[in-house]
Amino acid sequence: MGLNSFWQEDFFLTVQNFNHQIRTAQVEPYYIIECNKNVLIHLVPLDNGFYPEELIALQDKYQKENIQLIHLWEDVWVAKRTQVLNRIHSFLSLNKSFHGRKAKIVALDQKQTSSFLTENHLQGYVKAKYSFGLIANNEIIGLASFSETRPMKSKGENYQSAELVRFASKGGLTIVGGLSKLIKHFTKQIKLNDVMTYADRDWSLGKGYDKLGFTLSQITEPAFLYVNRETLIRYFPHRLPKNTLLAFEAQNDLNLDDFLALNGFVKLFNTGNLKYHLLL
Repeated sequence: MGLNSFWQEDFFLTVQNFNHQIRTAQVEPYYIIECNKNVLIHLVPLDNGFYPEELIALQDKYQKENIQLIHLWEDVWVAKRTQVLNRIHSFLSLNKSFHGRKAKIVALDQKQTSSFLTENHLQGYVKAKYSFGLIANNEIIGLASFSETRPMKSKGENYQSAELVRFASKGGLTIVGGLSKLIKHFTKQIKLNDVMTYADRDWSLGKGYDKLGFTLSQITEPAFLYVNRETLIRYFPHRLPKNTLLAFEAQNDLNLDDFLALNGFVKLFNTGNLKYHLLL
């Protein structure tokens, strides 16, 4: 797959095609695109001198002005172009609306879940215990996946929690009340005390969860990860390819970061997550 050195210009021209009001707000040291008065997109190159605290401070600065700043990394744009454009389409209120009450809910298998999330979620598919789809005109238009229940003895002897692992709607569509409907369906079948989930701070202020009655319980620290420059696949340290780790352990000259850099990986970071709980 590889990278394109003109990716920032490519992004700007692509998005400008469906919204001529978009403009470059700042170039140095941050390449920032103004989508509208409430949404800015910071285009982050893989090779940069930024620190997590710096980009979090930039987010906080704009949030105080009621402006959302999104950090869009180079590899995400190149590898997930369609999904990125779908998210921006939504931010610009260009989606078509569909009322969730008109859709029916069905349980989905792993193949259906993987296919839908790969196509429609920025972070793609991840394995989960339960998956439910919203169906309209014999088509999946929305999906939520949930973890198995987990006892939380620190909160009580019989306290049970589950995680909302993924939620996605079909590209170009906003399903009004869709996530709420899926959560209610899940919690009617499984006895729980709460549902927890995470919002990616690179992309979200968590406002959608606030509207659904979730409570912010924690802001997690930024995490470091690695991306393969050729495939653009992202890996957290504990999920690096086995053959790469074996090759690293077989040598004694380089530390992990230097070894990975020599073998086509670049180290990057995110700005952490917002952790939410919905009490039932």
